[in-house]
Formats: sequence, structure tokens, C-alpha cells
Amino acid sequence: MEAIGLGLKQALESGECVLFVGAGIGAHLLDVHGNQAPDGAMLARELALHFGIEVGETLDLAKVSQLVEIRKRGRTELEAFIKRRLSGLEPDDAFRWLTTLRWRAIFTTNYDDSIQRAYSKNPDPPQTPVTIAATSDLVPFERKFQVPVYHLHGTLFNIEKPRIIITEDDYAAFRDRRRMLFNILKQEFATSTFLYIGYSNRDPNWKLLLEELRAEFLPAQTPPSYRVAPNTDALDEEILRSKGIETINASLCVV
Repeated sequence: MEAIGLGLKQALESGECVLFVGAGIGAHLLDVHGNQAPDGAMLARELALHFGIEVGETLDLAKVSQLVEIRKRGRTELEAFIKRRLSGLEPDDAFRWLTTLRWRAIFTTNYDDSIQRAYSKNPDPPQTPVTIAATSDLVPFERKFQVPVYHLHGTLFNIEKPRIIITEDDYAAFRDRRRMLFNILKQEFATSTFLYIGYSNRDPNWKLLLEELRAEFLPAQTPPSYRVAPNTDALDEEILRSKGIETINASLCVV
């Protein structure tokens, strides 16, 4: 870990680092045929094809999902399709390696249960995950033995009544529906080192989250954080660095 920076190294070794997982982690999730999990654009394309919706060049998952909900007059078929598509994905060795580290907390905007599955594949995990996808899921936990996994956009797995944030209408109102989870995110952001994995600098959800968190600290600078992403443009790196985010140009397995 010598190349990752002293601040991140110390946070990882002390167990005080917060992991933030995005859709790009799907490159480390494989189906029974060895295919990677779909990213947002691929899932939008598959939704449009499955439901016979002509969207042209639009591969915006929120827009396509909104159309599915409108034309199918409900969410049942939309969520059922996405759940089927994300079921049975197995984390690879690099993903499972994340569960050998102690985390202060884990946040994700993904709908799947890949984090929990990765822990279940670890024969001797240092912590067990506690899934939290809504305010009603908040329960006491012991950080020494457990790690909270906050699904900011909801999850489709291991929950009785899923309600994920996926359509344009959902995104317009999701802060009110998960306000307490975002308050927890803000508190952790203020006091912990963050490591982002699976987010490109073009990810609109990630950009929105970052800007909202930064707004809480203005005019002060945000606490330093880190991002693992290969092949980041030098200009993007400079812009992110000005916002307190150091980019580690590496794949997950290198880190």
C-alpha cells in the first residue's frame, strides 16, 4: 500500500476509512457465463429492449425507467426486471478482497447485494454487514464486529418492500425519502477518510452527491478523500484534486 498515500494508508490500517461503492464495481461481478454486471447505460438499453420502448440514442437509466413506469402503469415489472438482471452475480477475488479490510462504514448507490455476497464468500471476515436501505432499517450495531452498509438509492434484495430510486421522479424527491441516511453520510464525510470505488468522473449521481457534500462545508475545504479509477484524464484529476479528491490511477486489484 505504499503507493496509495499516507493518509489513506493510515485510515485503512486503523479501520476508520469509509468505503463508497458505485456501479463501476460491476466490472468485478460476473454472471454464470463470465459476463460482467451491466453499467447504467447497458441496463437502460436492456430495459428498453425488454419492454419494447424506442429510445433512440438515449441511454439514460432514469429516463428509460420513467418511461417503463409510465407505460406499464406501475413499478412492479420495472423492479422485477432489474432484480432478475442483478441476481446471481458473483464477486471476483478483487471484490472479495475488500471484505478483508475493516471499514468504518460502507455507502453504495447500487441496488444489488454484491457487497453482502462478497462478505458471505469470505471465510473469516473481520466484520459482518448490517444492511440499511431506509430509515426504518436503522438499528444499533457494534462497529468492532459489524459494518453498516447504507444503500442510499435502496436495494432490491433481502428487503420486504423495496422502493429503489431509479426514475426521474424518484431522483426529484429522494432526498426527503432518505433524509436520515444522507445526514449520516454527511456526518461520516465530515470526520472520516472516504475511498470511492466504481465511480467515473462522468457519473451524474456521484457528481451530484459530491457537490451537495461540498456545499455543506463552504467556504471551507472538504476533508481529503480518495478515488480508485484507471485511466483518468489529467485535467479531471486536477479538477478533482482542487475539490479534495486524490485519484489513484489503478484498478481495484492493484490497490
